[in-house]
Amino acid sequence: MILKAFILSLILNISLLACADGWDYNEKEFVFLEHRNQPFSNIAEEIKSANVYNTIYWSYEKNNKEKNIQEWMKQLNDSFSAKQIEDFVYKRKDLNLIKDKEIKDYLIFVSEQEKHVSDGYYSNDELKNLKDFNLLIKEAVAKIDTVNSPYLKLRYFYLALRLAHFKNQEPLALYEKYKYLLDSKNNTIVKDWIQGLYAGALVKNAQTVKGVYEFTKLFDENRINWHLSYYNFHHIKTNEQWNELLKLAQNNEEKTKFYALRALNENSNVMEELQNIYTIDKNSKWFDFTLYRELLNTQHFFDQNNEIERNFPFKKYVDYLKTINKDDMYLVNLSLGYFNLYENNFAEASTIEKDLLNKYPNSHEVQTFSYILYLQKLEKIDRETENIIYDKMEKLIKEETTSSAIHDYTFVVLKKLYLKQNDKFYAFLASNINYLDEASFDLALLEKFRIFMQEPKQSKIQEHFAKKYLEQNLLKKQNNQFVLNDNLQEAKTKLLINNLKFEEALELNSNYLSTLVQFNPFNGLIRGNNRSGKQDVMSVKEFLEKTILIKKELEKNPNSVMDNYLFANALYNLSYFGNSNILTTVYRSVYSFNDKDLQKEKIDLAIKYYTKAQEEAKEKEFKAKITYMLAKAELALYDINYSTKTQDYYNKDLSRFELERYWFYNNEKVYNSYIQNNYGKYFDMLKKDYSNTKYYNEIIKECANLRIYQKSK
Repeated sequence: MILKAFILSLILNISLLACADGWDYNEKEFVFLEHRNQPFSNIAEEIKSANVYNTIYWSYEKNNKEKNIQEWMKQLNDSFSAKQIEDFVYKRKDLNLIKDKEIKDYLIFVSEQEKHVSDGYYSNDELKNLKDFNLLIKEAVAKIDTVNSPYLKLRYFYLALRLAHFKNQEPLALYEKYKYLLDSKNNTIVKDWIQGLYAGALVKNAQTVKGVYEFTKLFDENRINWHLSYYNFHHIKTNEQWNELLKLAQNNEEKTKFYALRALNENSNVMEELQNIYTIDKNSKWFDFTLYRELLNTQHFFDQNNEIERNFPFKKYVDYLKTINKDDMYLVNLSLGYFNLYENNFAEASTIEKDLLNKYPNSHEVQTFSYILYLQKLEKIDRETENIIYDKMEKLIKEETTSSAIHDYTFVVLKKLYLKQNDKFYAFLASNINYLDEASFDLALLEKFRIFMQEPKQSKIQEHFAKKYLEQNLLKKQNNQFVLNDNLQEAKTKLLINNLKFEEALELNSNYLSTLVQFNPFNGLIRGNNRSGKQDVMSVKEFLEKTILIKKELEKNPNSVMDNYLFANALYNLSYFGNSNILTTVYRSVYSFNDKDLQKEKIDLAIKYYTKAQEEAKEKEFKAKITYMLAKAELALYDINYSTKTQDYYNKDLSRFELERYWFYNNEKVYNSYIQNNYGKYFDMLKKDYSNTKYYNEIIKECANLRIYQKSK
């Protein structure tokens, strides 16, 4: 087989591409076209990128190894399993099991010469003990003349040529002497390997154009190393070389292939190359190859999350393709259908759709286009339309097992239609059809979801929603009622705490109540987030019980200094800025929050109870401490009011609020804004009324916010 060293030597001069037997979903979200067998057909991305090359190379190695093992199995009369053959050929294990001496000698010889051409790491001792490569070339050549097996003659030819090529030992002369072996009727990948080596030797020998021409012969779906054809095409750099290459073409098929290879370059004028191919042979398969890659690339039109703007001249292509008249117009018309769809020219797209369905009624690709066009034309959604959509989608999905694009894009369109009709709940269901994150819920939405799952469904799409969410095990049935699973029970408990519904959170009695609270939520410390002191001192249940008890005490005695202070601490610590915000959210972000109104409610309430505690407190040191907590709450209020709304990175349906203030960066602009907008009254109060307290002296040492504020002011 072609060794890694040969491939990697090419990488030094060129960049490579993507996998030919699958879509790259990292690059394209939705693809509604079917795979083609020609090389590079299914790759719309830039094929010179390293990640694309790696994917192709790994695929090549895998396929090459599998085919090589199959060939050896046949040579050994299917006497051994694929695993045994792999051990023989690639590990040289258990060779004593092979009775054919010529085959056994060949495999031993492979092991003797491969370190000369492999890119693996070898110790100095291993390299020192290598057999001289000149002797190995001579041995391989001698074997060509002496072994009886035509198959082994060809393989020894390959090994000799490979060594000669890598060691600069006149590989072209060796090729000319033994190329007659390629005329054998053996259908083997070894011939492809030899062709690649021969082409590479020509390029290395400064016969660049001829070498590239020989590489183009590999550009065929039946060649194992077809990728080398394009990855060496870059050697054609001038018009003179291009014209010389065209002269080498034996027929129009080869000429059109050259134009198709040139069209693969990211900087090529693809429409011009299509015109060149069409001029030579309007029915060339390379016209369809090039056009299909353009059509595949335009499937980015359906992407929802890719922020890269791609400008494609749809109208220009529509005008051009209308001039085409081939014997087989299938791909031309399919392209015209999609290009008109992209331009919202639904009337023309529908005319093309009707013609395609008439001529190709059993084509899944055509039926898919018809379905996508139907979705794009929808203006509204109702229960009857939902049933139609489901039936169409289900029929296509049953016939398509390689992709989820048809299913997933259906719900992208449904989401848009639901939002257009202000049906936010069904838009939510459509948006989360494949994975519903517990963090997506608020209290009202969670209850609406539970009720939806319980009630009878009114359409097939609704039944599909229920089925998909049951598959995610979000709910379970108890006494013929749907109840939330443990994760959603925990999420609901947190939502109740976030909404300050402490009694309901306790009554829910989820397993989460036994979780230990990391930091004491009743602490009010100099540290901004109160994260110090003993940890894990109480469970969530104990925290809720104590909070409820404090609330009841406040109902009996609203002027209780300590109860006001402790309750205010709990409210502050449950906010984004405190030490226990994790009790209120499934996933806590370190730089933003998504529940602005609730954050403000908690801080406003905390200020209310701190103010009451301060008014009723008698001891000056304690009043200073309460005043400092008021200052911290005021800072939090500033952050909330002046936070920046942005879209959540992971969930595009959520809005998040990022903080403008990063005190660690000593942002003078933000401090000035804080002062100019009449914040800071409690910092002023601390200095004015409590500067002679011990607590104030501790704050000045520990609190950078206070020091910077005073300096700014």
